[in-house]
Amino acid sequence: MEYSAAIYGAIYLLVFFFGLSVGSFLNVVIYRLPRDGLSVSRPKRSFCPACGVEIKWHDNIPVFSWLMLRARCRACRRPIAFRYPLVELSAGLLSLYLFYRFGSSASYVFHFYFVMCLLAIALIDLEVMIIPNALVYPAIIAGLLCAAIEPNVALAGPALWNFLEPTCGPRLTSLAGSALGLILGWGSLWLVSKGYKIVRGHDGMGDGDPPLLGMIGAFLGWRAISLVILWSTTIGLFSVAILMATAKGGAPKDGWGKKELPFGPFLVLASFLYLFFGPAFLAWYWSLMY
Repeated sequence: MEYSAAIYGAIYLLVFFFGLSVGSFLNVVIYRLPRDGLSVSRPKRSFCPACGVEIKWHDNIPVFSWLMLRARCRACRRPIAFRYPLVELSAGLLSLYLFYRFGSSASYVFHFYFVMCLLAIALIDLEVMIIPNALVYPAIIAGLLCAAIEPNVALAGPALWNFLEPTCGPRLTSLAGSALGLILGWGSLWLVSKGYKIVRGHDGMGDGDPPLLGMIGAFLGWRAISLVILWSTTIGLFSVAILMATAKGGAPKDGWGKKELPFGPFLVLASFLYLFFGPAFLAWYWSLMY
């Protein structure tokens, strides 16, 4: 069925506003999930972190309320962090991109859930250096379900797909690529973490990083793992170099080598890069080989 440009515009506008609304809820998740005594569902109403006053509905409209309030709480006039509208806008734009890529399909729903979990994990890990299992494990299940419900050649890769699909069918082959991504992602970082501890005598990686990469592999497939590790490590090294170059007063007393930095945000950023450019990058790379 053909739709007019006006109808297409209205659909994409709804998709964008849907993303904004989910982004507003995501801010609640990011603030409450890692804090003891709070849950995502209680209290039901959002409140100002500074003064604790409940936020009225007209002060809780995504992005718009932040602008109208001039980034300050109506009750206590304390600043409202720029993170809040940034998360909402990011969710809206990601929703648009995924809808453009997958359309109104199960893949859109599953991948939107995936990127929202990634966004929340990155900001929670950046703030408190925790990767919540409550976000990672359900997303792993969602990734496997998505592979089975919406078969995707990219999850298995052309070679594995051509080998398995004639006998196993598209759903099982797609699921195999997702499961292999889960195992390789989780297992590779787990081995690196254990090897580091054996050599150095202490932990060099958080317990949440291997499951996070497993979750990424479940959604993006086994071929994404090496690129996500390469890109996240490269971005991390550049970030440390920038921090060292711009640090006031020089390096910390205990040295940059002993300063803990969360790795989760780098994994998330590399995953976004792969989600946007990964298939095109792989196609370009293999065109050079053959």
